[in-house]
Amino acid sequence: MVFVYITCASQEEAKKLGKILLEKKGAGCVNIFPVLSMYPENGSIKEAGEYVLIVKTIDSKVQDVEDIVRKNHSYKVPFIGTISLTRLNREYKEWLTGAIA
Repeated sequence: MVFVYITCASQEEAKKLGKILLEKKGAGCVNIFPVLSMYPENGSIKEAGEYVLIVKTIDSKVQDVEDIVRKNHSYKVPFIGTISLTRLNREYKEWLTGAIA
């Protein structure tokens, strides 16, 4: 199992992407939460409120997730990062695999 970490411009966008990923079986579950992002721009540090979408999926679905996000995201260059999990309870892994098979 892996987490795919995606930043979104709004809660609505995160929910829209999450629903698409669940409907297309790219995700077994998604989590959405607000964050404050900071980044350099034009010589100063900018702050922006964003929402993080964490997609719970399996390795074989990561490319599908990336393709769906790129197609439906409002950012020209969205952040899509994959986090590999080193340990996961067997029951959840079995449930997740069955949910997106």
